[in-house]
Amino acid sequence: MTPSFPPTDGGQEKHLLELSEGLIAAGASVQVFTRRVDRTFSAMEQLGTVPVVRFKPFGEIKGVGFRAVPRLGFLLCKMTWRLLRDSTKYDIVLISGFNFMPLSALLAGALTGKPCVVRPESPLEVTEALGSESRTKMGLSENSMALRALRALRRYAARRVDRYIAISSEIRAGLERVGVDSGRIVDIPNGIAVERFAPAGALRKSELRAALSLPADDLIMIYTGRLAASKGIMMLIDAWRELAPEHPNAHLVIVGTGRGSFDDCEAGLRSFVAEHALNSRVTLAGNVANVHEYLKASDVFVFPSDYEGFSLSILEAMTAGLPLVTTRVGIAAELENHARFALTVPPKQRTAFRDAMRHMLADAGLRAELGANAHQAVSARYSSGAEARQYIALFSQLTGRT
Repeated sequence: MTPSFPPTDGGQEKHLLELSEGLIAAGASVQVFTRRVDRTFSAMEQLGTVPVVRFKPFGEIKGVGFRAVPRLGFLLCKMTWRLLRDSTKYDIVLISGFNFMPLSALLAGALTGKPCVVRPESPLEVTEALGSESRTKMGLSENSMALRALRALRRYAARRVDRYIAISSEIRAGLERVGVDSGRIVDIPNGIAVERFAPAGALRKSELRAALSLPADDLIMIYTGRLAASKGIMMLIDAWRELAPEHPNAHLVIVGTGRGSFDDCEAGLRSFVAEHALNSRVTLAGNVANVHEYLKASDVFVFPSDYEGFSLSILEAMTAGLPLVTTRVGIAAELENHARFALTVPPKQRTAFRDAMRHMLADAGLRAELGANAHQAVSARYSSGAEARQYIALFSQLTGRT
């Protein structure tokens, strides 16, 4: 169960599809329950090997204030009923997100006895009952009765979840801070198709640059992910405005879209690029299906996000052998003490991020060292197959089935 699933864009959505495919390949029978965001989404469809059922109501839920309440109520009722109706067809429920969705599984599970596993996707999901933007739109203070009631409901529900998946140590720490017993937390980091993102040699990189219409000889810095304010995109482009004149043989590539994000900043990004005459120094690739090719064609990965639960984008870049300039979030913070693969800075620190980019642009030896370390760190620790097998082992333990 997940509030968002492909074809909705995003690293989280892409990973959930890959995880579903991996579980099926490992011998599990999987069905995805998710929201039907609008009428362009099919109510039922098959995405590769994965069957998907989408539930109304239509419309945004995140960041829309009180308008989300009736939509959430309707969605929870429909999902709870479907879980009860189909109780003979499944053994366990896996939920993406520490949000409203576990309530459906817990309500149904009270009658069916089916175990419930929750994998939070972000540290903020764990610590905040309601996002700051939603609180502002609703006019709720930190001590409002509605927010206190929501926190109490979350605590009640949290105690009844059978297991939590921690995709990073930051999420494990957050779960423990809110009172989840460490014995109910299982560490399973996100996996990746290592072969698809393996580094390209010099000849292949040149071929990819030609095919993707990227500068043949420039040093290319690349960002991949959502074009959202919380990803630090405007901080990145502002830093690049300052660095571009200093490095005339460098180029910035930004891959992704803001579409579907409550804090979409794509229009602001495009306006900034035009206003500061950066069109010749920036490629806005949009949403693409071949992210791995863009990464293989590049030299440095930049990631200025405010926060991350894990960040598949970072893992993909590391697998491609790219040195990173990144904020200390998600898997970057996780691996920082195990390998030297990045220049890391605290989130929202524009000057520090700009200086790290400047340092990386100026030091070819550093780029080579960090890139090699990045690829080695991922190859040794992560793969899609290993991730799926860990889930299967947990499900077998909880259900007594193999």
